[in-house]
Amino acid sequence: MKNINKIKITIGITVFKEKKLLLEAWKSVIEQTSQMWEAVMVFDGGGDYKTKSIFDSIEHPRLKKTTFPYNQGPYVCRTKAIELCNTEWYCHLDADDILPEDAIELILNKIDECPEAEYIFGSCKHFSLGNSQVRKPEKNKENLCYSPLFCATAPIKKKLFKRLDGFFIPKNFFHSDWDFWLNVYEQNIIGAEIEKNIYYRRRRKDGITNKNFKYLPKALEQIIERHPIFFKNKKRIRNARSNVYEKTARLYRTYGKRKLAYKYAQLAVKNGSNAPVIDSIKLEYTMPIWRFIIRRIGRVINMSIKVD
Repeated sequence: MKNINKIKITIGITVFKEKKLLLEAWKSVIEQTSQMWEAVMVFDGGGDYKTKSIFDSIEHPRLKKTTFPYNQGPYVCRTKAIELCNTEWYCHLDADDILPEDAIELILNKIDECPEAEYIFGSCKHFSLGNSQVRKPEKNKENLCYSPLFCATAPIKKKLFKRLDGFFIPKNFFHSDWDFWLNVYEQNIIGAEIEKNIYYRRRRKDGITNKNFKYLPKALEQIIERHPIFFKNKKRIRNARSNVYEKTARLYRTYGKRKLAYKYAQLAVKNGSNAPVIDSIKLEYTMPIWRFIIRRIGRVINMSIKVD
């Protein structure tokens, strides 16, 4: 029987269509150097059969599982995992990501060192898609115009999540993490930093944001409206819009939608963007269709060569 007094943190894993990647995520949990954890695994309805079969096969004395009959989305599932958390602290793990083997040990040590902290943050290694990159927490608060300053799955106190009323999750909204950490910033909530990697994030072309990028501009306006404290000046609003419009233009370009790519490129320029990709998008918009098609074929060939 587990000693409940030694369990200090809950690792929540949300599952959808990760297949064998779920096994890698779970392996990284059970191989932690500290075993002072319990785990919650939430399967979202609509996930594929292979993933569900793996989910059903995973058992552990300190693991509890639950399943939604219908698709709810990642933030409803994460909210459920936090609700099922029996510990003061919660550490999230997406089912296609990995925890470094000493992550829980580092987190628990920092919690002991900084009892006033309500969240813990550190570096995050982004891997796959041909390369890897370690991202350290951003120090410049102005970068909150674009995204959270550190890995958005940073461990938090359960009571902090409740105090901030959880995630904002209306339909077609994909900034729930960003929205949450803007709330943390605006309320001056204290966190503590670990100067090591505490999370490994897998880069995937079929991520939720990329698949639903057409909703990004509307979602940004919701962010701006919800956070008047941070977005109190026009410069921050322009920076945020420039970033989202440019990202949207890039993704429309990737899918060969040159008119829409040009539309959002122009909006990015109006908000201050001078990224080199803007000129390429403008060039593609004005060139004859036959030349545009040949250019796209060449880009696809080059990308396939790089992947190989």
